[in-house]
Amino acid sequence: MAAYPPVTLLVRNVDKSARFYERALGFTPAWGGLLLGPFGQSLRLVEVADTVAGGCVIVTVEVPDVDKAVDAILSHGGGRAEKLMGDTPLYLGPDGEMLSLARRGLADVHKIRLVVYDFDGVMTDNRVSVDQDGRESVRANRSDGLGVGMIRDLGLEQVILSTEANPVVKARADKIHLEAIHGIRDKGSALIELAEKRSISVGGILFVGNDVNDADAMGLAGFKVAPADAHPSILALADYITQAPGGQGVVRELADVLAAGRK
Repeated sequence: MAAYPPVTLLVRNVDKSARFYERALGFTPAWGGLLLGPFGQSLRLVEVADTVAGGCVIVTVEVPDVDKAVDAILSHGGGRAEKLMGDTPLYLGPDGEMLSLARRGLADVHKIRLVVYDFDGVMTDNRVSVDQDGRESVRANRSDGLGVGMIRDLGLEQVILSTEANPVVKARADKIHLEAIHGIRDKGSALIELAEKRSISVGGILFVGNDVNDADAMGLAGFKVAPADAHPSILALADYITQAPGGQGVVRELADVLAAGRK
């Protein structure tokens, strides 16, 4: 998953501020005053004298649901700021720091029953190596294997759906314990067959694709995700665009998004 650099926040009491960000906004304590947010964000809390804490610092926090985040801020000791940043309302942390909330993630993730991945350009960077005998190989990201396990732990089934006929697709799928359906021409029809086989609606399928041959399947799926470097037409279809480009942790990032959306 792509991550932001830590934002240093000057506070009067590290423990008090850590509790606020943990309870109100879902950050988890790590080490040395570092708090980790649900979407790769992090805060570094530094305790200082009253006169220099808080103030005009603006912290943008990405949350799954802005309305719920506002309620949590107000119920855990935060407040509403009088100022606006453009048309965006600002809220107050325990030391007067101003908080801007931005929605990130997928809505209604509890409705997802199946996650379907394209392979090339999602689990790989879309490049292929060919040796002198014509054998092909691809590069996969180990963090995606972890992401697959995390999504499995959420109780979701997962399948790879690829037009690529090369056995490298099944080899990678076997490695991370996924079913792979590859060498297909019509992903839209294949997605409908998957839904019928599992007795679910296509509206309960999340599809991750990156190029024009994914458009039919993405159009049918109830949830649509694309890597940051996907084709513009696919980016336009997506409900969620990962920070990560293809082959650089797309699935790992998606795992965090799905987990955060279920809180």
